[in-house]
Formats: sequence, C-alpha cells, structure tokens
Amino acid sequence: MDKIGSLDAKFVWLFALAAVLLGAGSGYVTSGMGGSVASAVYFGIFSVSGFLATLLTRSKVGMAIGAFALASLLSAGGYYFLVASATQEATEALGATGDTGALGAFMGGFVAVIVLVGTLVAGIAGTVTGGRFRKKLAAA
Repeated sequence: MDKIGSLDAKFVWLFALAAVLLGAGSGYVTSGMGGSVASAVYFGIFSVSGFLATLLTRSKVGMAIGAFALASLLSAGGYYFLVASATQEATEALGATGDTGALGAFMGGFVAVIVLVGTLVAGIAGTVTGGRFRKKLAAA
C-alpha cells in the first residue's frame, strides 16, 4: 500500500508511452487470434496503463488524461501510416492504376479514427478509475 501515489507526477508520461509501445507489441502477439481479441487486448493495455498511471503517481487526473490523449494521437498516427502504406502497396501489387495513395490515405484515416476513439476512451476510463481508487485508498 505504500507504493500508491509515491511516484513523481511526471511518470504518468512514461506510463502513456509504455501503453503505446505495449499496444503496438500486442498487435504482433495477437495477430493470429482475430481482430476482436487484438482490439480487446489493445483496449485493456490502455485501460490498465491509465489506471496504474493515476494510481501509482502523484499526478492529477487531468494531467493523466492529457498524457493518454497524446498517447492516443501517437497511436492513431502510427496506425494511419501503417494502414495507408499497406493499402497503397496492396493496390499497386494488384495492378491498380492511377492515384493509389488516395485509397491508402482514406483507409489509414478510417483506421486511425477508430484507434483514436478506442484508445482515448480506454485511457480516460483507466485514469478516472485510478484517480477514484487512489482517493478511496487515501481515505481508508
């Protein structure tokens, strides 16, 4: 119990970066398990990281939400470039003519919005829950 809220508030940024890196790594681990499992694991990583970031650091919930919002943007940006380049390469390999980058950009943007919303909801839910849990432990 003495570890609760003992880390400096700036460590919340490390938890947010770890969520992005672990989330990217989980894509490789869960690649053969289907999209639902991969999405659930990714959501869980962001939720648990947000919870632990707020619980173990002295940061305010607002700071943790900001850190995880930026982590969500970073994650969405990474998925945008990944999906956009994969779609462009696939359409070129199939012999498509014309501007194949437009389809890649559209598909990348579509996936990026989904990732952004999912990780943002997970990060906010985790940080708010962690903040409430920390307050209950402090009051006990």
